[in-house]
Amino acid sequence: MKPVKDLDIVVGVCERNARILMLQRRDDNPLWDKKWEFPGGKIEVGEDPTEAIAREVHEETGLSILESRFFKLHEHDWRLEDKILRVHIHCFHCVVGEGEPQHEGEKAYQSAWFTYEDALELDSLEANDTILKAFLHETSSLMG
Repeated sequence: MKPVKDLDIVVGVCERNARILMLQRRDDNPLWDKKWEFPGGKIEVGEDPTEAIAREVHEETGLSILESRFFKLHEHDWRLEDKILRVHIHCFHCVVGEGEPQHEGEKAYQSAWFTYEDALELDSLEANDTILKAFLHETSSLMG
């Protein structure tokens, strides 16, 4: 049995004008390279997830979060060669400020705004569709 490594991360479904921001990941691991994902990253030791999402979105896109709301904790297992990486994903809905996103060149090939429907059609990381569907379900529940 492979050892399990737990990792807490945050992701932001960053929204502006009914579109969400996605990044195309640049990674040495072919499992993750060129896959689309939400901005986010590791929660630092002692850091609150709300602080982490503001920091990560700003680091990865240059955008400031005007408002963020936690909506789901999602767990996903990556079965790697030497271990199982169990990722605890703290999901936030983020309203971001003005300006064009500036992605980190060593971490992303590109960034783009997508409609919800188009985002579901992207070649994304495995957990992204589940997170986006949960976000859309929750958003429609709040509206209805």
